[in-house]
Amino acid sequence: MRIKYFIITLIIILLGSCEKMFFEDDVSNTPENNFEMFWNDFNNYYPFFKTKQINWDSTYNYYKPLVTNQTTGKELYNIFSEMILSLNDGHVELYSQYGIAYSYPMEIFTDYYSNMRIYPQNYLSSFKSNSSNINYWDVLNHNIGYISINTFNKQDGTFIFASESFLIIDDIINQFKDKDGIIIDIRWNGGGLQPNVVTIANRFADKKRLFIKVSSKNGPGENDFSEWMNWYIEPKGQLQYTKPVVVLTSRNTGSASEWFALAMKTLPNVITIGDTTAGAFSPKLFRELPNGWVFTLSTQIVASSDLQVYEGVGIPPDLYILNTQNDFDNRIDAILEKGIE
Repeated sequence: MRIKYFIITLIIILLGSCEKMFFEDDVSNTPENNFEMFWNDFNNYYPFFKTKQINWDSTYNYYKPLVTNQTTGKELYNIFSEMILSLNDGHVELYSQYGIAYSYPMEIFTDYYSNMRIYPQNYLSSFKSNSSNINYWDVLNHNIGYISINTFNKQDGTFIFASESFLIIDDIINQFKDKDGIIIDIRWNGGGLQPNVVTIANRFADKKRLFIKVSSKNGPGENDFSEWMNWYIEPKGQLQYTKPVVVLTSRNTGSASEWFALAMKTLPNVITIGDTTAGAFSPKLFRELPNGWVFTLSTQIVASSDLQVYEGVGIPPDLYILNTQNDFDNRIDAILEKGIE
């Protein structure tokens, strides 16, 4: 069993880390070298050029003449920022002393109310726990449990294995076992570590089910990808909850929380309600440039069990409901109300 876990650990370190960097020989800090490394890392390891119909060579041909030994840091930052816009990828970011550049259009979250739990006191009672991972309540006037999963990030010293802090799910399932249904809210969950996703989803699994397939970009060639690696959920823990479950999602539901949405959608007793998810499934890797800037990039294609790829698109909910400005002003959480219904 330890051998199996060691192999899983090694694979995730090599392919799925959100914290590991590529390393290579030192390169002198010139604008041209920074540009070449920046462009080449995406060229060699970014997996979605073909899927998104992006001509990265054209990006090189357009921007390379703009970079010389006289290019200032601010000018180079602006060039890199423009280059990544075409990727429209929630896991591509650039960090420098001039700011943070995002590939994903962050302005879509302006005046966005569907990622909010609006006036929970109107809907929830008997507050049970307030950890940094998971909160849970009873639903007012209904025999329904409500679970808010705020993150799938680690909260202790672990990295590869599931964090023990998520094992509170066993206590929750035990307390909610006689409920008629459970609502799981991941509307503002930006992701975290996949083993924590599996820990939670296993408590709702009726049997072993394939929920995700992963292929990693492992070379500079257009078709240099690993074989598919399968991820499963299966019954774990003392109890499994297999009565009706509703999962609430939004455009802020991203990364590992989208893995959770796919895992739950494989179950026959689960429906999703809210907005389409963010569409950022691939674990991101960090890279440092010679000038000290750091950028992140996706390196894996993540597909559902039937090989549907939702990268850049997001998972559509079974029932599409949005919260509006009018809902917010009137203290109404329309998404949660539909979930209760």
